Amino acid sequence: MDNNLDYKEILQRDPFFEVLPSSFRANRTVGRKRDRIVFRGQKIVEPEDKPIMRILTQADFLRMYYPSGHAINDPILYPDVRRVDPESKKEYIQPIVRTAFAFQRVIATKQRVHITGNDMQFELAGKVGTEAEELQKQKDFTTFRQGWLDMNMEHNFYEFTSYKIVGDAAIVFYFDEDGHACARTLSYMKGDTLYPHRNSITGKMELFARKYAGYDDEGNYSSEFVEIWDDTYMYRAKRGISKSAVVQKIKEFFGLGGYEIYEKKEHGFKRCPVAYYREDEGPCFLPAQQTIETYEEAFSYFCENNRAYAFPIMWSKGDGVVFHPDDINGSVKYIEIEDADGSAGFLEKAEVSNAFNTQLRILYDMIYEQTFSVKPPELKSGDLPGVAVKLLFSPAIEQAIHDSQKLQPFIEDLIYFVKFAYGFEKDCQGSLLNLCINAWIEPYIHQNDSELITNLATAVQNGFLSHQTASERISKYSRNDEIERVMKEDLDKRKLDAQFALEKMKQDTENKIKVLKAKTEGQDINTANGKKGQGKTGRPNETGENWDENGNYEGRNGWKDGEEHNE
Repeated sequence: MDNNLDYKEILQRDPFFEVLPSSFRANRTVGRKRDRIVFRGQKIVEPEDKPIMRILTQADFLRMYYPSGHAINDPILYPDVRRVDPESKKEYIQPIVRTAFAFQRVIATKQRVHITGNDMQFELAGKVGTEAEELQKQKDFTTFRQGWLDMNMEHNFYEFTSYKIVGDAAIVFYFDEDGHACARTLSYMKGDTLYPHRNSITGKMELFARKYAGYDDEGNYSSEFVEIWDDTYMYRAKRGISKSAVVQKIKEFFGLGGYEIYEKKEHGFKRCPVAYYREDEGPCFLPAQQTIETYEEAFSYFCENNRAYAFPIMWSKGDGVVFHPDDINGSVKYIEIEDADGSAGFLEKAEVSNAFNTQLRILYDMIYEQTFSVKPPELKSGDLPGVAVKLLFSPAIEQAIHDSQKLQPFIEDLIYFVKFAYGFEKDCQGSLLNLCINAWIEPYIHQNDSELITNLATAVQNGFLSHQTASERISKYSRNDEIERVMKEDLDKRKLDAQFALEKMKQDTENKIKVLKAKTEGQDINTANGKKGQGKTGRPNETGENWDENGNYEGRNGWKDGEEHNE
């Protein structure tokens, strides 16, 4: 790749679109004759019917996402009311009530939480031959999980789910200046336009480009930047944008508006270090977009009706009716009626029809149903069992399971790049790359944690679930090396028990030695003071002296000086 690169080819991508109803069921009709479909005696083949589609841009998705960009706020699509003064014949514009709701934000947040509410689940896969291999793989597995945290992959994965809003997103891996493995999320929400180029047969990412804009101090669009990754290198290119549209058009016509590469370096990976995913169906709220716009239009009409009839309308009849307004705010203070048959009053406030309320309620419910979102139910009791919770949130769980299956190839790319990058940083790349890891998204479900712990504990106690698997399944409370901590605590406990047993055995041995020594010296361990059957009871005579009946032995007198002893 060099400066002669065709950027027009690289900066191309398939657009998003929505199908239009043009020519719906407009094909010709045919008849059936026995076992064939025929038309004028000839066999009929399926006609070529190309649907007509409207292209949607990611800027359109942002307009849908933010309430300020909704169609109801566009005065061209929903014009204001024009009124003419009957006396001056002047035309005035009366703004209508425009009400936009952030349904798209609610839907996107719910779906993102259901696939990121729980941490990514990992487990070791494959068979292991010996206990030593099992311990080594467990150690490597702990290293991988620590690398997942060190590279902040949970946060990067959450930012990646912005594809639910703009249709696509990517995570790029790189090494910083200190050699640490890092990752970063790229998305249109951050101002990046992504251009993936895959192999048409294998689906492998061969080249990936990212384009973003630069702005000057005044907020003007001044330059464009392009970053490109291939199997070996990472390129940075730039082109300046002239403030004059005419000059810029002349530069592009003569080939002077191209990009110039100002940096080229090896990225350190053996393949394009980008994990990319695109949702061809568009953002998650697109199935309900038309319903949302209809709801906003109907609710705006509802607000207009309330504004028109919010204040009571006064009526009067008879001659000589004079209204005396309040000097402060112009409201009517009192009324004078000269006619004896005259009267005045207020019209009753118009009631909103049940049909209008039904329309709003059905539209509101369909917005959530079309996007598999669930409005939190109102509970009148305590904790619900797990099955009841799953039934209440069944649509959201189904959507999360659907998303987890579609994201599985993307997750496999993440696993490979984390093992490659973090293994290179920690000098254990070979062992991590050879590690078989099964990873999947655990959809977030509102559940009773004590019930989950009880189920896991019962499974472990009954012997059909290991402590390691139970520790991995309850990652909310466990650490990456939780099973190693459990094994260490068990080992420390056994060491203490063994040490206590050794101390007890040592004490028992010392006592036995004393007994045997006493027997060899001819002492009775029961009397412990002289020959067997002689002397007083007490401790064994360990000095070897002959004691008399007064407690003295030769060379020792137990009587105090000056004290007489009477026989």
